[in-house]
Amino acid sequence: MAISGASAIYLMLADPIGQVRSPVLINEMFAREGIDAVMVPLNVAADGIDAFWAGLRQLKNVRGLIVSVPFKTDARRLSDRAGPHATLIGTANAVRREKDGTLTCENFDGLGFAAALKKGGHAIAGRRALLTGAGGAGSAIAFALASEGAAAITVADAAPERAAALASAVTRAFPKVQAAAGAADPAGHDLIVNATPMGMKPEDPLPLAIQNLTPTMTVMDIVMKPRETPLLAYARALGCPVQYGAAMTDSQMDLWVGFLGLRG
Repeated sequence: MAISGASAIYLMLADPIGQVRSPVLINEMFAREGIDAVMVPLNVAADGIDAFWAGLRQLKNVRGLIVSVPFKTDARRLSDRAGPHATLIGTANAVRREKDGTLTCENFDGLGFAAALKKGGHAIAGRRALLTGAGGAGSAIAFALASEGAAAITVADAAPERAAALASAVTRAFPKVQAAAGAADPAGHDLIVNATPMGMKPEDPLPLAIQNLTPTMTVMDIVMKPRETPLLAYARALGCPVQYGAAMTDSQMDLWVGFLGLRG
C-alpha cells in the first residue's frame, strides 16, 4: 500500500528493535483492510528517550506508538495522563495522541499475558508463580498474576531492591496474594515466567536455576525472538508445558487497535 502525506503514522519503540513483532502484525492489518496508515519500528537509544519524546510532541501526524523494552517506565513518566493499568503498574506500552496534542498512555502487557496463558490452556488461579524480571513487562505481569488469583508470587530481579518494591506494590493492591522478593529458583513453584530479556542473544545467561525445573511446572518466556529460547527448549525437553512469547503480543492486538484507534 502506498504511503502518502495523508497517511497516519504510528511508531514502535525499542532498543534493540530487531525482535519486535507488532509492526508486522499491524501493517498486515492496515494492508488487509485498506487503511491509509503505517507503523514504523524505531531503534531509539536508551539514553536518548527524553530528547526523542520532545521531538515526538512536534510530529503532528504521529497518532500513537507502541512501546517495548526499555522504555515502558519512560512512556508512563513522559505522558500527560495514564489509563488505569498504567497508573497501577507505573509503566506503559501504548501511547495515544489526543486531538489537543496531549499524550495518553496505557499498559496492556498484563492483559495480554493473562489472555495468552488462558488461550494456551494454562491456569493462573491458585498457582505459586516465580517471576524473573521486575521491569516494565515484569511489573505488568506481576499485577496480572495477582488479579487472576495466583496464590503466591516470588519476584526475582538482578536489582533486589526493585524486586522488593514490586512485591510490596502487588501486596498493597492485592492483600490476599503472598508476594515477596526472592531468588530465581523455580523450586516450590508451579508457574514460571521469564520477563527479562535474557534469551534474546546466544550469549545470554539463563534467567533462572533450570536444574530445579520439574515436569509439573508451566514455563512461559516473554522473549519473542528466538521463538524457542534456551529456557523453553530445556523446559519442553523436560516435559514441562510451555508458552511462547509471541502469544502475549498477539493477545494484545485487539486492545491496541481500540486504544490507538488503528481503524480510524
